[in-house]
Amino acid sequence: MQIREIVLYSWTGKSRRLPLKLNAVNIITGDSATGKTALTDIIDYCLGSGTCDVPRGKITETVAWYALLLQVNEFEVFVARQAPEEGAQSSQRVFIKQGTSVGVPDYAELTPTTNADGLIGLLTRLLAFPDTGNAELQGIPNYSVTLRHAAFFLFQQQDEIISRQRLFHRQGEPFVSNSIRETLPFFLGAITTEDVQVARRINRLKKRIRDTTREVADLEAAADRGGTRARQLLAEAASAGLTGVDASGEDSSGRDALADLRAILALRQNASGRSTEAVMAQLGDAENARQNLLQERDRIRSKSKQAQSSLESIATLLNDRRNFEQEAAEQRSRLAFVQLIPDTGNDECPLCGSHVDGQQEEVDELREHFSSLSRIPQALPSESPRLKALADTLKREIEECQQAIRSNSAQLDAIERASERNRDLALQENAQAAVIGRIDFYLEGVGGDDRLRLLKQELESLRVQLDAAENEVDSELIRDRTLSILSRLNQLMTNWSSQLPIEHSSNPLRFDIKKLQIMLDTPTGPLAMPQIGSGQSWVAYHVLVHMALHEWFAEHDRPVPGFVFFDQPSQVGFPADSEYRDNDAISGDRNTIAETFRFIIETRGRAPEPYQIIIAEHADFDEQWFQDCVREKWRNGKALIPQDW
Repeated sequence: MQIREIVLYSWTGKSRRLPLKLNAVNIITGDSATGKTALTDIIDYCLGSGTCDVPRGKITETVAWYALLLQVNEFEVFVARQAPEEGAQSSQRVFIKQGTSVGVPDYAELTPTTNADGLIGLLTRLLAFPDTGNAELQGIPNYSVTLRHAAFFLFQQQDEIISRQRLFHRQGEPFVSNSIRETLPFFLGAITTEDVQVARRINRLKKRIRDTTREVADLEAAADRGGTRARQLLAEAASAGLTGVDASGEDSSGRDALADLRAILALRQNASGRSTEAVMAQLGDAENARQNLLQERDRIRSKSKQAQSSLESIATLLNDRRNFEQEAAEQRSRLAFVQLIPDTGNDECPLCGSHVDGQQEEVDELREHFSSLSRIPQALPSESPRLKALADTLKREIEECQQAIRSNSAQLDAIERASERNRDLALQENAQAAVIGRIDFYLEGVGGDDRLRLLKQELESLRVQLDAAENEVDSELIRDRTLSILSRLNQLMTNWSSQLPIEHSSNPLRFDIKKLQIMLDTPTGPLAMPQIGSGQSWVAYHVLVHMALHEWFAEHDRPVPGFVFFDQPSQVGFPADSEYRDNDAISGDRNTIAETFRFIIETRGRAPEPYQIIIAEHADFDEQWFQDCVREKWRNGKALIPQDW
């Protein structure tokens, strides 16, 4: 599995596509704060990480979906995962599209088709992981190994690649170191698919041995020929209502308990068994009736709410009409004085007869307003009687609904009481059936020497099979295979180390799986990576280990995604926030960093089976061998997030 494209979608539907080459080194170079470091978090999130660790800022503010276009064997798989909502750490909304050629979908197509667990499960199956769950064999993980365990070997983030204490992604988190130790032999191939199958067969054999041993013990205990166990079962039968025989009475010791048990079993077997079926049928019918009544109650309540709403609307309408008429009456009362003013028809004052300019029009307007107010009662439609009649009808309808709900509730209560009785009967039937089963088993064992003999033979055969299976694979064999593979990888890394600026490069180098550390075997004794100076050496060891592992994974077709991501391996030679240029670097630093990049590019090119390397970098060397691997340069305003987002 490799990455064809990294794709981001904005909230406005725009897409940002970052294409990568398969089976090649891909370098994204650029200034600080352009989004390079976020690429590892984006990829990890799209591969099912439990949290979205993309740094908060422009990316999280503008991106709606994070996506990858993956090449998995001969298929393309497009995976998109929605950005977390505000305050959330991740999202369960995942879109997946797969086929021979699926391309990059439009934003409108991104509708959830699964969740994070479904995404992990699909990619795990596509990578052909065998299920190791419940293996119960020392050396093999007894949990299901998934894509998430492989992620420890895919990323070297900026603070990880320079660490002298930890080699792998998330190694410092709780329980991760143990997971790496347990799963690395599986990913290396020291634990084969056949080993897993044998381990699961061992698990099944052990379970059958436990079950058969228990059955043998039960049969041996049952063979008391009508003794204590028979009387115990008779007492259980009496308690369950299967018989009236008192197994604890004074004369119980003289009873033929076996005969009583056989009689109980015969009576039960002669019964038609329709009692339990009838009870279950009645429970089913009652549940159907209950559901119908609940639906009817919902319908009645809905009808009552509609009637209540209509009644409230009528009341509001009538109230508004009364308020309007009252307001009009008050206005008429305030303007009644206009009737006392004589109409002179000119500009003379109606009281003193003097000439007044422009007042006649105002008096006329007041008279007209008073007249219009007087006409309001006649203009209003006389709908009140009909509205009141409709209100009375709605009130009756509400009362009928309330009565229907009371009746409905009474029926539901009756059904519940009947169902409770039927459930009690069903429980009693189940209890009796359990006792009958024990009686049947006991009677089968009494005098069943043949069955006991056959079970013991089967038990012996199972133990022989278990011994043979455990001899096929054991923890020592897995350990020896792991050490053998690591020995070959150690030799490869030792040979490579002479091509890198590493202190003590003349000494043999080995990876210690228990300590998860690089060790150097010097003439004066072993040195662990924390004891070795130089940040450039620490970076080189990280590069060596991951390239050696991925070369092995690819060559042996192991179920690990075929890419590794290095974030800023040159940071030890330059300040993290500087803009790398050919003329910026001191000659020694530049040459050292260039050697590291040339090693990565040339060594991956010589690998027996191809895999993909992705590097996020500040450095930007002018040499052609470097520029051939550069996919994008994020400088002068160009970055992961376009400026128009």
